Amino acid sequence: MNAKRIFILTMLGLALRVQPAHAQSLFPGDGSDGVLAPDGSVTNIVIDLSKAVTGAWDTNNTKHVGQGVFDPTLCAVVFKYAYVHIPAGVTVSFKNHPSHAPVVWLVSENVTNLGTIDLSGHPGQSGPLGVVPAEPGPGGFRGGPIGPLGCGAGLGPGGGNQGVRATYEGSYASFGRDLAVGPLIGGSGGAAADGIAGGGGGGAILIDVESEFANDGAIFAKGGGNGLAGGSGGTVVISAHSFSGTGEINCSAGGAKTGAGRIRIFANDTDAISPSLRIYPEAIAEDHDIGFAVWPPDRSPSVRILEVDGASTSDVPTAPLTGTADVAIANEGQAIITIETKDFPLRGTVEVRAASKWGGAAWVRASYEDGEKPLAHWRAYYRFPKGYTTLQARATTP
Repeated sequence: MNAKRIFILTMLGLALRVQPAHAQSLFPGDGSDGVLAPDGSVTNIVIDLSKAVTGAWDTNNTKHVGQGVFDPTLCAVVFKYAYVHIPAGVTVSFKNHPSHAPVVWLVSENVTNLGTIDLSGHPGQSGPLGVVPAEPGPGGFRGGPIGPLGCGAGLGPGGGNQGVRATYEGSYASFGRDLAVGPLIGGSGGAAADGIAGGGGGGAILIDVESEFANDGAIFAKGGGNGLAGGSGGTVVISAHSFSGTGEINCSAGGAKTGAGRIRIFANDTDAISPSLRIYPEAIAEDHDIGFAVWPPDRSPSVRILEVDGASTSDVPTAPLTGTADVAIANEGQAIITIETKDFPLRGTVEVRAASKWGGAAWVRASYEDGEKPLAHWRAYYRFPKGYTTLQARATTP
């Protein structure tokens, strides 16, 4: 039998709204990551998310100031800044964490952005460079590669697919339509098409500011370009006492027509949000009093892939798609995929998206196996093609 490598990518399935008692930062930072305030002498600042220390998000990070904390339970890289000031002409971008986790900035004072904060996906490449999947912005999903073995599907819940031309592009599709609640996820990748790899999805960022946010620069979470098969736009969520400026927030698709991402802006007073801001896609200012919860509350419904063909999966899968695997199996027939749900109603639907590195993608419905609402197991069957495949779980209520 030929060995088949299966890469597992699981996402939280559902989230619930939390109503705070009063308007304030829901996730107060302690300033232990110092300040983000480049002096302008360097025009391109790359924040390497792989340097984040693994631990609980609210851990004091003074010993590793400026590196952030990767919380594997919440799958986010969290920075607790005292304040942020990005000068004009300076671009702050990101190198992905191996988990492709999104970014959270908890700022205990002000944010002033005169430059650019860029979480855009990378464009798809042609030729030898196309064999490497296009990277997304942090929190987004990779595009499908292209090479001698075929054309790959885009990753993510709205990943582009092969076969029908209209489905090549990545579309924005979160596991919860309400961005006031978690999980915080970015855009999906496009599929490879017309000799070019699919673009990566735009990233995802939450910026929670105790005081004022002045944006006279730009915040980008665009999908990576490909024209036909670009990645979808990502997600930007901002919460502040007030939000002013004449700058831009852009979560547009990477050349696709229908793949724009999502933007939400919260303030203590919605009249404090400047009408001069340029926002795409459009977002309605929302009163901070309604609250938002990027961290799903305790006992929120969740779903994850537990085993593939009897092999246990990692708590933090990375799906490297080259050289190694999260799970390796050797099975020419139907393999069993075991999925675990917690606090999820048994009348709901559990599915797995299987995306081949060099082929298409398909959603496979799982059947209930055992357990009750607090903890249950589901089973899906899939015949894996040779090579690399990513898996992604989804659970939805009726």
